Amino acid sequence: MRFQIVAFDLYGTLLDVSGLAKRLEPLAGPGAADLLARWRRAQLERTWREKSYEPFDAVTARALEEVAPRLDAGTRRRMCETWLSLPAFPDARAALESLHRARVRRAILSNGTPAMIRAALAAADLDVEEVLSADDVRAYKPNPPVYGLLDRERSLFVSANGWDAEGAKRSGLTVAWIDRGTPPPAVAPDLHVHSLAELAATVWRDQGVRVVKGTELDPNTAQTEGMSRAAAINRARAGAEKIWAGTVTIRANAKTGAHHHGPVESVIYVVRGRARMRWGEKLAYTAEAGPGDFIYVPPYVPHQEINASRDQPLDCVLVRSGQEPVVVNLDIAPAEPPEEVKWIDAIHRG
Repeated sequence: MRFQIVAFDLYGTLLDVSGLAKRLEPLAGPGAADLLARWRRAQLERTWREKSYEPFDAVTARALEEVAPRLDAGTRRRMCETWLSLPAFPDARAALESLHRARVRRAILSNGTPAMIRAALAAADLDVEEVLSADDVRAYKPNPPVYGLLDRERSLFVSANGWDAEGAKRSGLTVAWIDRGTPPPAVAPDLHVHSLAELAATVWRDQGVRVVKGTELDPNTAQTEGMSRAAAINRARAGAEKIWAGTVTIRANAKTGAHHHGPVESVIYVVRGRARMRWGEKLAYTAEAGPGDFIYVPPYVPHQEINASRDQPLDCVLVRSGQEPVVVNLDIAPAEPPEEVKWIDAIHRG
């Protein structure tokens, strides 16, 4: 499956929450690791149970006060500030850079506030194109509105938190779970990987070369009377952004209606049979092409494809410069007889 955007959970997925323990020792003493585990658990539980929404920095502060009430306010404030400079997992930067080279948009979908997310990314030297926060919908994961910030059809959501991966999957997203030995999601993810590096490699596999078999062509595309089109290369089938390609068949001794394709350029390659093209405001011009020949149709040019054979079908490959299935059928009274055009271009006059 191809994706336009890969969205990552932040805490525990790109950033190593357990890495805070060492930074907290000067503030909390040798029991910092145990305190951090209780703090993180209380932090998440508050997001799951609280009825009224509070920003994540407030939730984080209240969770620390809950598990460490004896610490003075100044110490707790400095401990909360460490969430702005969490260490990244060792493969996080390389994975994000790899996805950038794969021309995939990278995003964060996190419970953190936008300010928390951006500060943590900057401190970890991680770069993404988009930041999406629970703050945007004033709800926390695994509530569906948070996952609804992503386009279900074009997004891959990545989390190392099983409960988060499960929530995203239940909300209809395509999900990758990074298995770092933590509890798995109760609903199977679409991808099960063990590192960010493996995740990036998997995306590359699916974002690279795509072979579309002849048996996989999709006839559910814009049609012109008298012509049968089937899509092979488009956004849905291959992730193409700027071109559309497919097949065209016109039965023996048949022709299409007059039409144009708006601002889209088209190239037709004749595979079998003989194509007769008519074009112009009154379809007053005509030319023919056989197997191995190419036909170029400029934007907005009214034209008509005709199978010049009385007993053989005309089979072609069609490539267009755009994804939109623009077919504007026209009611034109053709000029008769049409003028036959013999192309002799400036390069091949001799």
